[in-house]
Amino acid sequence: MKKLFILLLTLYVCTLSASASEPLPSEQYRDLAEHWAPTIYQDVNERFLVRADIPTRFDYDGDWRGDNNWENLENYPQIPSAYFSVRETLTHYFIEYDFYYPRDDGPISLEKHENDLEGCILVIRKDDTPFGQLQLMETQAHNHWYQYSNDTAITSGSENIDGGIRLDGHRPEIYLSANGIGTDAGHGVKAYDGRPANGGDGIIFRFVTGDAVMPENTAGSYEQAYDYALITMDELWNRRYDTGGAGHTYNDWGHFHGDTYTDSSCTLPWIKDDPDDGPLHDGVYWSDPAFFIDTHLNGLGDFSHTYVSNPYYTHKITLSEVTSCANKDPFNDESDIFVKISVDGLEYINQNHWKHNQAPKNVPQVVYWGKDDAEFGDQYSEPFNTIYFARQDNTEVKIEVLDKDGTSGNDTMGILASSPAPGTTVEWSDQFTSTDEAKVSALIETQ
Repeated sequence: MKKLFILLLTLYVCTLSASASEPLPSEQYRDLAEHWAPTIYQDVNERFLVRADIPTRFDYDGDWRGDNNWENLENYPQIPSAYFSVRETLTHYFIEYDFYYPRDDGPISLEKHENDLEGCILVIRKDDTPFGQLQLMETQAHNHWYQYSNDTAITSGSENIDGGIRLDGHRPEIYLSANGIGTDAGHGVKAYDGRPANGGDGIIFRFVTGDAVMPENTAGSYEQAYDYALITMDELWNRRYDTGGAGHTYNDWGHFHGDTYTDSSCTLPWIKDDPDDGPLHDGVYWSDPAFFIDTHLNGLGDFSHTYVSNPYYTHKITLSEVTSCANKDPFNDESDIFVKISVDGLEYINQNHWKHNQAPKNVPQVVYWGKDDAEFGDQYSEPFNTIYFARQDNTEVKIEVLDKDGTSGNDTMGILASSPAPGTTVEWSDQFTSTDEAKVSALIETQ
């Protein structure tokens, strides 16, 4: 019996060790992320402490607390670093690089908060080479996205092309602003346009081997160059439930915790949103970059929404059919049906993505985003009817069918709702809504 116990214990320990040694999802793409790691032109501002403009890792001070990072900045070295994460579809890689700063500082209190994170996305078309080809880049500054490409076939969608991409060899060049005030401050990310550094001081971070050290000299306009490290964004994503304020990484879902100048500092990618980029909502660029990019731009060519790898979502929803079972318009006129899909109370899909005018009763309508009478039009490179979200586990998913009515307001035709646990699936097949005025076929998958 003792030998059996020892054997079982050994097997258990080995299982735990094997699990612990499994690489984090994006680590499997490290070679790809290193190959495309952008060359960074980092502006610095001596007025607010130069080291506050060095992107580093959140736990640079040896802990995962968010409320001491401002204070510890002068006591620990800032090893230049960027976070990376990768998603892969049948046709593309989406490589996100995020840049963390312990301080977002400026001359007025509204410009100050503890913990800051800005980023960019590289869209890499897969081909017969090991690392593919850079097709376009989107960067983020002050919750707005900017689009850059050297491919003249790419045209505007919900967003416009803001310029081309300068290259350092094969690597895109990006500009990170310094602390300060105004639109060209606050660590915003844009494509580098060749201009000298503001105030005459700025440094270059160029990925070589990732063996990074604390910069010793920042004098001159991009005269000093330093290597930087790449860290998988899984380190922050896997801590997403470390919420609660004091002593924690996050204040609440999707917000760093900081207690200097504000109790809740900047947002994390899974809830960031650009209010001006069309029918896209909180965190879609993180959970579903194919949806995000294909909404922003057209002329992408062969562009798939089928993921080979996407570990950064919690809910995947596929809406396949909707059937009107009632004529809701005045005088028994046929309903103009559309669907609202919300997760955790936040609406992600509505009449902008799909609508069918004058839907005959009891005739199933096949759903594809952008098709039929979608109010935002057909923005998409292929027919698809899925969307991926990153919300809290066990949260409510709601699908509501409505009749679009411009005179008396939109009329509900009933709701389906579920709060699936992680790792479960909910399937509705020709399921009547709560009012029996519509039927829905949909699949909710969680991970």
